[in-house]
Formats: sequence, C-alpha cells, structure tokens
Amino acid sequence: MNSKHSTRPGLLKKLNSHYRLVFIDDESLEEVASFRLTLRKLYVLFSVVFVVVVTLTVCLLLVTPLKYYIPGYGNNKANVQMLRLKGSVDSLSDLVAAQQEYEENIRNVISGKYDGKPDTTKLDMNQVRKEAMSIFPKNEEIKKKAIEEVKKETPEHVRKEDTTNAGEQQQ
Repeated sequence: MNSKHSTRPGLLKKLNSHYRLVFIDDESLEEVASFRLTLRKLYVLFSVVFVVVVTLTVCLLLVTPLKYYIPGYGNNKANVQMLRLKGSVDSLSDLVAAQQEYEENIRNVISGKYDGKPDTTKLDMNQVRKEAMSIFPKNEEIKKKAIEEVKKETPEHVRKEDTTNAGEQQQ
C-alpha cells in the first residue's frame, strides 16, 4: 500500500516539473526560441492539436465531395441509378443475343443449311383469304359477346322480370 502512495506524488511531481525547450540556430549558435513547459502542458497541447486535426478532417470530408471516395459512403440516388442501368444493360444484351440468333437462323434458311423441323402443315387458302380480308371480328361474334356481357352485368331478378314480360307480350 505504501508503494502506491509513494509513486503517485512522484508522478504528479513529474507532471508539474518545469522543462525548457530551446531552439538554437546551428550555424550561429543563436537562440531562436525558448519555451518553458511541463509534461501536463505538453499533454494538453498535443491533445488540443489532435482534436483540431480530427475536427478539420471530419469537416473537410463532410462538406466537400471527398466523402464520395470513402468506401461504403455513397449517394443513394447513384446506387439506384446504377441498378437501373445494370438492368437495362442486361436486357439489351439479351435482346442483342436473341437478334443475333434470329439473324443466324435467317442466314441458314436462305443458304439452305437449316436443319430444323420443316413446317409441313397445309394451309386452306380460302380461310387465309377470308381472314386476310377482314381485321375485325364477324358481326355474329360481336353480338354474342355483347349479350354475354349484358347478362353478366344485369342481376338475376331483373332478367326473370324481362322473360315474364316477354311471355305476356307474346300471348
């Protein structure tokens, strides 16, 4: 116990001991600067310099665009944009690959090198001409679809009344 108490006053005495720091010009041996310091003052000085340097560095990184060079720190908009562009590039590369395959197949057909299964179905030319002449559905089909939609939209009790009214009118 006594040894602990004896070292503390020695440590406090060393912290408060005065030292002189002298800067001397080497050529003329003239004293340039002289400082009277203690270890406690030196510790406080280094601590303040460290805090100031860290604060300036953090402020410099937060205010300037240097923050984007820190790994993991990035603009969220840039990440979203990068993901969209990556998706676009992937879809475009798939499209180019499909188009190249299509072109290769066309070249093979033209040159007679196509080795796939031939399409041997026989077309009914009358049916092809009818379908080619009209791009609209036939009138009967339109009527059937309209009647089905009206039946779906009208409630059942209204349809029953309509059928009873139609039966009375026929008699």
